Amino acid sequence: MANLFTIAGGATVDLTALADELRAQISALPPGSPLLKGQELASQSGVQEYLVVVRGNEDPHIHPDGDLLITVLEGHGFLQLTGETVDAPKGCIIVVPKGLCHAYFNKAVSDSVLLASFSPKNSKAACPSTSA
Repeated sequence: MANLFTIAGGATVDLTALADELRAQISALPPGSPLLKGQELASQSGVQEYLVVVRGNEDPHIHPDGDLLITVLEGHGFLQLTGETVDAPKGCIIVVPKGLCHAYFNKAVSDSVLLASFSPKNSKAACPSTSA
């Protein structure tokens, strides 16, 4: 069954086919590269949506300008947050408030496929250092 994405009145995107394209891009990466790829789906009214395929994990980071809403479409893993770990099974939705240090770790045999929505916009920065 395909996962579909559309903005009312816009073209429909087959997320399953796009995830397969991103998987192929990950497979073609040179050794030592981060094993994840993303593709922007849409941007409107200050909200941006991305499809992200994670084979490994992200580096810890923050989004200083907006909240992040993650929907796990395929696979499963966990979200490492400052001070806690949140389980992320298929079908779950997790809200990451702006400025919270986080990283997604794939635990599935294959890849995790995530729909990431940013509001009001996607920006990314390293987590602030906690050492004194």
